[in-house]
Amino acid sequence: MNKVWPVNYLVVDNVERYRKIMRYFYKRHRQMQGTMYRPDILKMMQQEYSIDYGELEVDQDLGRLVEWGNLQRQQEMIRPKSIEEYRNKNFRYQITEEGILVEEMVYQLTNQKHVARGALDEKGIRNLYQLLQALVHEKGDRVELWQQIREEFRRIGEDTANYIGYITSPEVDSRMKTEQFLIYKDKFVNYLRDFISSIQGLYLPFTTMIAELSTIDKEKIIDGIFLKEQKIPTMDGISRDEVAEQVLGEFEALKSWFIGTSDRPSEYENLMAQTDQMITKITGLIYYYGQEVHQYQSRKKDYLHLAKWFHQAENLEEAKKMYGGIFGLERSRHFFVSEGSDATSNRENSWEVAPGILFLNKRGRGARQERKALSFNLNKEYQKQKVKEYQAEILQQQQDIESYFIEDILDFSQIKTLDQQSRKVFLKWISTAIAMHVPDQRTVNKKITQKISTEFNFETEVMIDPSERVIVYCKDGILDMPKVIMKRGAK
Repeated sequence: MNKVWPVNYLVVDNVERYRKIMRYFYKRHRQMQGTMYRPDILKMMQQEYSIDYGELEVDQDLGRLVEWGNLQRQQEMIRPKSIEEYRNKNFRYQITEEGILVEEMVYQLTNQKHVARGALDEKGIRNLYQLLQALVHEKGDRVELWQQIREEFRRIGEDTANYIGYITSPEVDSRMKTEQFLIYKDKFVNYLRDFISSIQGLYLPFTTMIAELSTIDKEKIIDGIFLKEQKIPTMDGISRDEVAEQVLGEFEALKSWFIGTSDRPSEYENLMAQTDQMITKITGLIYYYGQEVHQYQSRKKDYLHLAKWFHQAENLEEAKKMYGGIFGLERSRHFFVSEGSDATSNRENSWEVAPGILFLNKRGRGARQERKALSFNLNKEYQKQKVKEYQAEILQQQQDIESYFIEDILDFSQIKTLDQQSRKVFLKWISTAIAMHVPDQRTVNKKITQKISTEFNFETEVMIDPSERVIVYCKDGILDMPKVIMKRGAK
């Protein structure tokens, strides 16, 4: 995870100079004229960047780009004719493969609207199905067929992902919320519906064909692709293991694109869901704008009709009453009353419900209520009495708990009657023992043995056997529970 030096010229101070040089090299490379010399670059920069751009700057910029790996430099061995030619060594420059990749990435990022819209192409998916059919039935060279399948599948995946990303982007989403979108609504909906209807007809044959891919001898395809790679002379060769990993991964990707797993749906299902969701969204927007236009037109008629009513009013008072009845009061105040309403349903007539009473306080200066500090008496005798009562209650509870232990052993199956307070304490101890036990052994068929500390200043070893059930009779009911034995420790 080291620094990627070929992209360094995009974030340094003189980024404009470096980008002009690299774009110039990239254009010349596309024109099959990749080799250039120092004077050519200097002349270009003086014309397109600045007339003050000199030899010191061009040497510095070219040196940096060579150092970062964007350009490669080679010296031409010629006989110098002057001291100037001898001092300025005759170098020729050429863009590297890394530099080409970076410039292509920059072009795609800066022209994203034109290169990454994608498409939903039914012909491409049908062509992929025909290639898979030929591969399964051995109608041709399997190595050549698999390379065609790989290329077609890659193109389909990129086009569909780019198009879904385009129509769900914030830019398109904001444009859909304008009335101008109504012009393109039919094209959008018909395009998506035609794609869905055509793909749904191919889905079942596709899944059948992909299931038959498991019968193909993939080793022959791997060997064929590896031999084909070996025929291409390169300095960095590819091993058979790398070819096998790539081919098997592509088989798995092709399978997961159309056939999902128990953990996640297939990419086909996601594509259908997103396309259907987009159709629903578009039709919803169409309905919304249609309602807006319809409501606007119908309101216009209503207002004209109301205007006739106001025109027929005999005086201003009658017009005010008419206005209050139609539009409501201009200045109204609402109060929330929490008491006094005897309504049992929201459908009751509010005129028939008893009114609530709201007490209004004074407003303005002096309306703030005064708060007076109240004194209290500290009754120490009462406190001592309450402490004694609490201690007596705890002591009585401890005695009740200890009465169930026979020779420091408590077997719930031997209890005749269990009181309510003791039952709460014992159930709390059992819950604590289960919570303190090792989580991976907390199963139905595993016994639990755990030592806990109690609130009565002694330890207890709780043994729980979930495989056996016991019935405990309590004063307020019957308790069905696992077999539990408690062994009390020393105080």
